[in-house]
Amino acid sequence: MKTLNIVIPDGSMQEAITTLLARAGLEIIMGRKRTKQGKIAVPWINRIAFQRPQEIPNYIKHGDFDVGIVGEDWIADWGAEYDSPVLLKLPIGRSGKKAVKVVLAVREDSGFRSIEDLPRFCEVATEYIKLTERFFATAGRDDILVMPSYGNTEQKTQFGASAIVDITESGESLKENGLVVVAELMESNTVLIANPSSYCDIEKRPYLDCLTALLKGAFQASRYVMLVANVPEKVIGEASNIIGGLKGASKSPLMAEGWFALQSIIPRENEQNIIFKLLQIGVTDIIVNRDIPLIMT
Repeated sequence: MKTLNIVIPDGSMQEAITTLLARAGLEIIMGRKRTKQGKIAVPWINRIAFQRPQEIPNYIKHGDFDVGIVGEDWIADWGAEYDSPVLLKLPIGRSGKKAVKVVLAVREDSGFRSIEDLPRFCEVATEYIKLTERFFATAGRDDILVMPSYGNTEQKTQFGASAIVDITESGESLKENGLVVVAELMESNTVLIANPSSYCDIEKRPYLDCLTALLKGAFQASRYVMLVANVPEKVIGEASNIIGGLKGASKSPLMAEGWFALQSIIPRENEQNIIFKLLQIGVTDIIVNRDIPLIMT
């Protein structure tokens, strides 16, 4: 039986990704920490490794791993020639809540508010060297000097850089460092990508499909809660319409005459609004389970 070798990012995204895997029933069992490798207790996964996200697209392309999780920003930095299949797109960032953006930012007190305002031959600090060079070339600013940054990029305008290119999720870190965004290069989701040869391998493909389905199910589950409520028979139709859910609520009779239990999976973001509406029509005993590990649809 062929098995999969998986690579996932270390650093800021590590917790969000390992949590997602655990929700999918793929909890990582770490060996020696210095090896940056672990195991998952399913027979079709050989090993899982943590590597720098910048390097993951290259490892996947050259077959060091069958499948990996990485940001679209690092795929874009490798260039248009990168063609590994994307199996799944997950709009999660460092906090696991939403996609991030790659932006051009300057000091708020610099007076610069556009690409054209940047001085000729000024320095722009970034980890995204190739992506940034292409961005300025397209904008007609080949004179910009793109300088490598190896961390703490938001502070580089204090040390000679006129601007930075970095990722932002909420924008709070940029504000704390006195920076404002003047251009957006791209939005970046987290994606599951496969080595092209592994993707075409008829023995590995079913495992790639299974991994994709499990991760999709775990991500979907993070966006929903399970709601159970006791409903008087006279408002059962109205309550069912309010609750809604993936395919509507399920109904079970209670021992108390004239009462039913309704149960459904509802969007997490609608939970409070649904509860409020249910209370207004006499629904009682509302229970919400916010820890659903997996939803396979």
